[in-house]
Amino acid sequence: MLSSLRNAIAAIELRQWIGAGIALTAVGSIASLFFVEHIYGYWKPEPEIVYFQNWDATRTAEDAAAVQAGERRMREDTEALAARLADEAMAGISAAPAETGADPAGASAAADKPPETTPPE
Repeated sequence: MLSSLRNAIAAIELRQWIGAGIALTAVGSIASLFFVEHIYGYWKPEPEIVYFQNWDATRTAEDAAAVQAGERRMREDTEALAARLADEAMAGISAAPAETGADPAGASAAADKPPETTPPE
């Protein structure tokens, strides 16, 4: 058995050894890159893009305060709407038809109706 293994290895040509070495090196390189990426991470994070608005030289502090107040009001309205929608969603989950014994057809008809929203001032 050992002599047949020696004969098989001796029959392999030099170019086959070189090809096998190149193939194993390529596989090992790729595997090591995956390992390094898993441990350290080599991709740079996505850049943070910040948009800003250019203003005229004639802009006053009152103009800036008015714009900031409008943006603050819009943010508060958005947060209130998101909280209301989250509350409605949680109420819908806790009052599922299977648990309450309600009519599934009535529940789907109520779910198809869009939520009523109030327009921002």
